[in-house]
This record gives sequence, structure tokens and C-alpha cells, in this order.
Amino acid sequence: MATLACLAGCVPLETADDAIETSPAETTIETERLAKLENDLDTCQARYQQFTGDTQALRESIESLHTEVKTLATSVDGDRADRLAALAALSVPASQGVCGEIAESGKLIVGRRERVWVEELQLALPARIDTGAETASLDARNITHFERDGSPWVRFEIARPDTEDKIVLERKKIRDALILQASSEQAERRPVIELGIRLGDVRQLAEFTLSDRSHLDYQMLVGRNILRDVILVDVSGVNLVSTPQQDREPR
Repeated sequence: MATLACLAGCVPLETADDAIETSPAETTIETERLAKLENDLDTCQARYQQFTGDTQALRESIESLHTEVKTLATSVDGDRADRLAALAALSVPASQGVCGEIAESGKLIVGRRERVWVEELQLALPARIDTGAETASLDARNITHFERDGSPWVRFEIARPDTEDKIVLERKKIRDALILQASSEQAERRPVIELGIRLGDVRQLAEFTLSDRSHLDYQMLVGRNILRDVILVDVSGVNLVSTPQQDREPR
């Protein structure tokens, strides 16, 4: 009797199968959720394949343009040939292209050599772009210091790059700069003036140190004071931007 009473008072325990059993409604929800995830995955894969195809087509188009530029570069000479060759040398990165980043930055791209338009002279001077130089420099001959209305001024000559004829300019001296050359142990004191220049679409009133650069290849050196915040340098290119003089020339 005691055994029967004990059996009668026991409550049956849930089995493992009973613990994880789900209702038909819950099963339907999980099935629909899984189907939706599979559909989303298929959509993502289709978009990725389309993107891959579009990217490949774009690269093929760019490569075709490079080939056309190289072909065109062989049929012209002078500065235009250099510019076309520089464009042909540009490569397309594996990820986001440089062109998109430049467009977002809004900065002008110049080559390692350019022709800088001097507003006061209405003349383009050959220039070397030097990111290692703090201040721009200008080739000036026969520099003479004098005073005007109690302020220091300088008179100097600039040689026209095409004829070597001398152009006389007078400018107020802003300050003196001490320039240390690699070939000398003593710093050179140079007068600093301001000139209005244009490089592509960038116009500036920029500081220039004056010195005799007749022994160098370029009449002007463009330093960081001009490049900072507005210009990027592509060292593989030359003469990538035009001057107002070139824009007026008949084509």
C-alpha cells in the first residue's frame, strides 16, 4: 500500500523532447524569417555581381582611354606631349580612385614643373614645384635697395623666358629672409616681396624671395607657402595646368 501511495503522489517530469517542443505557429515564423534572410542574401549577391561587372567595364574603358592618350601623345610635341604622357602614366588604384578623392578635396593638381602666370607681368614663367621649400623664390637680376615714403623697396630685373629681354619691376620689401643653401655653410639674406600669381584656377598674392637664379633651369621655385591647402603635386607630370596666355592662343 505504501508503494502504491508513493506512486500515486509522484508528478511525471518533462522529457527533453517536451522542453524544446515548439508550436506550429512558432515554426511558421522561423521558416518565414529564414526564407527572408535567404532572399536578402540572394539580393546582395546579385548586387555584388552587378557592381563587379560595372567596375570591370569602367576599368576597361579607362585602359582604352589610356591607350588613346598614348597614341595621341606620339602625334604631338612640346608641352602638350608631356601633358598627355603624364595623363597616360596615371594608374587606377585597386580600390577607390584618386580622381574621386581629388574631386572631394577641391584641390588643384599640378606637376613637378609648371608655367606660373605673373599678373604684374602678364607673362608665364617656368617654375619648379618644390614641396621641400618653405617660401617661393623668383629669379631677380641687379637687385637694388632703396626707400620710398620711408619704407624699404627693391628694384630688380626679370628676364623674359622667350627673348631674355629684361623687365624692370619695383616692389615694396616685406621683410628679409635667411636662406641656408646645401652648398654653403652661411645663410644668405634675401629680400621678400609679394607678387600676384595664377596657377591654373588658383590665384594668390604670394611671397617670393629674390635671388639670382640664372645658373638654374627655372626662373621660379614654387614652395609650400603657395601650395598649402589648395594644391596637390603629381610628381609624374609636367605642365598639367594651362596659363591665361595659352587659353587665348588660337587652337
